[in-house]
Amino acid sequence: MKNWKVVLILGFAVYAAAVGFYFGRGDIYSLPSGSAGTSIDPHTFMSEGEIGRAEVLSRIRSIVYFLQTPLQLVLLILLVGTAIRFRDRIEGWTRRYLLRTGLFVFLFLLVVYVLMLPFDYFMLRVERHYGVSNVSLGTWLVDHAKNLGIEWLTTTFVLLLVLALMKRSPRKWWLWLWAFSVPLLLFLQFIQPVIIEPLYNEFAPLRAGELKKELLHLASQAGIAADDVYEVNMSERTNQLNAYVSGIGSNARVVLWDTLLQKMDTREILVVMAHEMGHYAERHVFWGSGLGLVMSFGLLWGGSRIYEIAVRNWGRARGLRGPRDMAGLPLLLAIVTLLTLAVTPIDNAASRLMETRADSYAMKMTGDGQAGVSAFQKLAAANLSPVTQPALLQWFLGSHPTIEERIRYFGEFAAQKAR
Repeated sequence: MKNWKVVLILGFAVYAAAVGFYFGRGDIYSLPSGSAGTSIDPHTFMSEGEIGRAEVLSRIRSIVYFLQTPLQLVLLILLVGTAIRFRDRIEGWTRRYLLRTGLFVFLFLLVVYVLMLPFDYFMLRVERHYGVSNVSLGTWLVDHAKNLGIEWLTTTFVLLLVLALMKRSPRKWWLWLWAFSVPLLLFLQFIQPVIIEPLYNEFAPLRAGELKKELLHLASQAGIAADDVYEVNMSERTNQLNAYVSGIGSNARVVLWDTLLQKMDTREILVVMAHEMGHYAERHVFWGSGLGLVMSFGLLWGGSRIYEIAVRNWGRARGLRGPRDMAGLPLLLAIVTLLTLAVTPIDNAASRLMETRADSYAMKMTGDGQAGVSAFQKLAAANLSPVTQPALLQWFLGSHPTIEERIRYFGEFAAQKAR
């Protein structure tokens, strides 16, 4: 084993030990002083067992995330040699360019999936043990097969596009790729509710009743062109609660998990859905996509430069023929993973701002702060979510404000309204 591989593996081992020490020890979920006995204190709406399980589950999820993400980065770098062998073998099988590329991407993704599968299976067992997941092993395997199929198609398409753009414009291919990503992103947003989501779950119109009437009225006020509200059978997979509005234009859908319908009352559901509709009304999909496009401009520019330097100074000595070699896919993915991880805190900060605005929108729509408090107390209990999170988690995983911050906001709104 060459020295750079030894350094890489030893460095990861030291990092893994530090992650385990940080998240495995100490009180990282303590409440702000003076919060005991208030609406944000989990002891007022969760049992001691639920609080303990929530914190342990959060520690496990955190350790897995902070190990799995850099491990995947290390594996991608180590798999460059494997990708080169795949390329050489496939070139002996067929001369058809499209078939060669498709076979190469499939074999490479299959290896990555198999290597990362233990992490996913471990989390399946953990979440089933703690009662937040109901998914069977068969369904879990089918979902992974579907994920692999979708990722194979999309990665093959993007790789073919990247290689074609590199051939046509060796210096500006990244700029052309960025330009192509704009209509592609909008297209994916448009088809997601009607093509992608039904691959995993069954959607059915919410049964007629007062709740449906009120939800459609909220949707109309939010400017959502939806003529129905959909219920999705998530109870077959999880005990957690959620709801969302997906899609754009005529394909916009208002969706509630059946677990939400089972565990929340009408007032709480209306607050949750008003929040989701707030994202649509304030065009957060477009704001988020716009921010993503701005960041992707810089990431593609910087990534293209890093990729060219890495191929020239490192990849060629290991068998890469140049930037247009399809065997450079793992190196490309490693660079994308690293740069995406670097801007994740910025992306999460923007997401938290939009979530805060959606909470404010929900209060403008319903004016029911007390229902907001009880809704998020139930979310914390059902999802086994700690009320507070350490700053490190909020930077890298905190796409939403903490439950403590949200309950506090709704409680203050209710108190001001009562005056």
